[in-house]
Amino acid sequence: MIACVTLSVNSLLALHNVGPEGYKILWGLAALLVPVIVYYLWRRVSWRRLFSASKNSESGNGELSLSLSGEPEFRPIVLYVRMKNHSDRTIDIEAPVIVFKRWRSSRKFRIRKVNESEIYPLLLDAGQTHELTVQLEPFYRKEPILRTATRVRVEVAEVNGNIRLESRIVRLKWI
Repeated sequence: MIACVTLSVNSLLALHNVGPEGYKILWGLAALLVPVIVYYLWRRVSWRRLFSASKNSESGNGELSLSLSGEPEFRPIVLYVRMKNHSDRTIDIEAPVIVFKRWRSSRKFRIRKVNESEIYPLLLDAGQTHELTVQLEPFYRKEPILRTATRVRVEVAEVNGNIRLESRIVRLKWI
């Protein structure tokens, strides 16, 4: 009888012992591993380069660089495009293309003339810089829907197709 009571007491105690369950162990491991993984990725990705886009940041390869800036910085009315040849050879550049974007739609315009004269394709000698000032108001008059565009960028390509660059995005407005 004592043995029967002891077995029943032990079985009752075993019922009330709470052991670790599978999903709780997995959540505990995830809680320990996620901060370590996030810290590793944070250190690995160069966040300074992603978030420190200065006003005159350049994109490009070793031969040609392209920069785009707006004046004023918020809701620009003038864009400044600057192309610089860093190579030892002469680069023949096609006419730049201005791309207005809003959400998933985009509208492209090729700049063919500057001050009523055709200068493209343009030969950039070694170390030479070409600056282009683009007024946005004529684009808005031609296509009123462009006033709803939120971003603008410039694309430049070499005539023989070796180099194709896109500038950074200049934000026209937030919504």
